[in-house]
Amino acid sequence: MKKNPKILFAGEAIYMLTTIYKGWDSFSMGKYFEHGKYFEKALTENKIDYDYIPTQKVMEEFPWTLNELKKYDAIVISDVGSDTFLISERTMNGEKTPNRLKLIEKYVEEGGGFLMWGGYLSFTGLFAKAFYKNTPIEEILPVNLMPTDDRVEVPEGFLPKIVEKSHPVFNGIPEKWEGWFLSYNRLISKENSQTLAVIEEYNNDPFLVVGEYGKGRTMASAVDCAHHGAAPSFLNWKYSKILYGNMVKWICKVI
Repeated sequence: MKKNPKILFAGEAIYMLTTIYKGWDSFSMGKYFEHGKYFEKALTENKIDYDYIPTQKVMEEFPWTLNELKKYDAIVISDVGSDTFLISERTMNGEKTPNRLKLIEKYVEEGGGFLMWGGYLSFTGLFAKAFYKNTPIEEILPVNLMPTDDRVEVPEGFLPKIVEKSHPVFNGIPEKWEGWFLSYNRLISKENSQTLAVIEEYNNDPFLVVGEYGKGRTMASAVDCAHHGAAPSFLNWKYSKILYGNMVKWICKVI
């Protein structure tokens, strides 16, 4: 019997510090959020095993060797910028360490799967702070990245137009979707990639793109796996967890 796929999921956590001013007085309150809970629930319901590394722990806890990465069938990154992978405590202390973006490239070349979700710190990102342009990650992705801020805010909401209805990612998914998305990253599909869905009202910008790199499969989702890119109206749609599971199973070569 084939074992359940296992992935490494990194990102989707934030600290928020709020300072309140009342005349001469002020005080601060801190909050911590993990926005990937819905995606994690989808993994569990699809019988996909996973390890999770929150954004603030990626710097030190993301694997440092190719052998560690090869324990997983795929790597999924959401809303965590390239600097967090490149600049560790040891780097700041002047030590040499492996370049983990290069390790991911090698991992995919040798057969691993890779998915990047959209977000303010994905692809090029908000004010270009994600900074994956011209890195090994852009090399493996099925899309080229914008050189500047790539986000597109869509407060009126949108749903994608499916252009490859027969792709396994859409197994069990009706053609008419429910809910809406409110933000996405503008991406450029590579010539050897396959665009599965587009954002029709925004110049047919890619919504979901897949491809191959070496022996591995890669996928780029222009939208986040959590709010505000994916609104609760979509996240609570009964088919969204099936879609998320299909996406991961495809990069893991299960479907």
